[in-house]
Amino acid sequence: MEDKNANLNRNILYLFSFLLGLGGGTLSFFVYFLPRIFLVRSWQFKFDVYSALISISFFLSAIFSSYRGFSLSNFVVVFFLYIVYLFLRKDKFSREDTAGFLDYFILGSAMLAFGGIIGYLYKGVYADTPFMGKNGIGTILATATPLVQLKVLSTDKLYHYIFFVFILSGLILSMSQGAWVGLVMGEILLLVLGNKRIRRSIVILVLFTVISFIIFSIHSILVGNDLLSFFHTRLDPYSTSKVERIYIWRSSIKMFLDHPITGIGIGTFPLIYPSYKLPEARELSMSFAHNLPLNLLVETGIFGFLSFLAFIVSLYKKGLRLYKEAQDDFILILIASLTAYLGHQLFDGTMWSLHIGLIFWFMGAIILNLCERDKLKSP
Repeated sequence: MEDKNANLNRNILYLFSFLLGLGGGTLSFFVYFLPRIFLVRSWQFKFDVYSALISISFFLSAIFSSYRGFSLSNFVVVFFLYIVYLFLRKDKFSREDTAGFLDYFILGSAMLAFGGIIGYLYKGVYADTPFMGKNGIGTILATATPLVQLKVLSTDKLYHYIFFVFILSGLILSMSQGAWVGLVMGEILLLVLGNKRIRRSIVILVLFTVISFIIFSIHSILVGNDLLSFFHTRLDPYSTSKVERIYIWRSSIKMFLDHPITGIGIGTFPLIYPSYKLPEARELSMSFAHNLPLNLLVETGIFGFLSFLAFIVSLYKKGLRLYKEAQDDFILILIASLTAYLGHQLFDGTMWSLHIGLIFWFMGAIILNLCERDKLKSP
């Protein structure tokens, strides 16, 4: 009976991972969460201090918010993500099972990338889909790139190369600068800490990126679409999107200074921003600060920011220690993947959406679980 439940849990996580990669995090949440209510016999979770502090600080930000009811409703969403994280931490799957979950995440990401490429061919500007915009696609594909990079390194299966082509092509066509920067940050980490084999894969990735962009550019010229003109706006340091972000960040700093302890309340940025909008800013309404640290400072105050920072530092510290001891490429690639994800959040706020935010908790739980399993094996 226990083996049957374990197999069922494993299959649920396969589907969960696939939907996450496909950009269906909301559906994956229900696929994973609801069965746990009936399958988990013991609700005795193993709490880690820093993740618990994040939930507490977010709750306090909602309680002391001027928009308490609205903020509490947003906190409920965050709290459910935290519960999923606790379930993931409770699951005792092997390293091989974990690699299988990431295989399904890569599969979903490849399908998302293919859909984005079709969107580009249809619109002729950038990759998107009817249910996910370019920045959301960029976040997922930047996260998936180091993972599929490892698959290309460690296996000789053709479909991994096909997934690699789709994912990297979709990321290029997303025209999501923040996602590009995030991936560069992840690859720099691999370059500094990785072995010769990983560094060789980075060279291959760069070469493929250059060749792909040349091919897409030639295609854009031949068909006369707007890809290159849109790309030029990405390079323009004074483009509207970049200037607007600076205005948002300046307003966000003022918002934090007025509410430094517990912030304005989780999820209330779009309600408060109009009161702080600079006269020269064009957008009257803004959903988030387009920068994760600033968004945390504004909505959850210094308490929420420090709690989140402590969790991230702990995550990297344990993961990098495990890599140093085991010299396992799998661990380093996971950390690089998380780095790519977080790197994008320095310029955007896709993490605040349920269908993408769940990836952060998923990756965090995987890294910490692997660290604990290795610790148990140690004499």
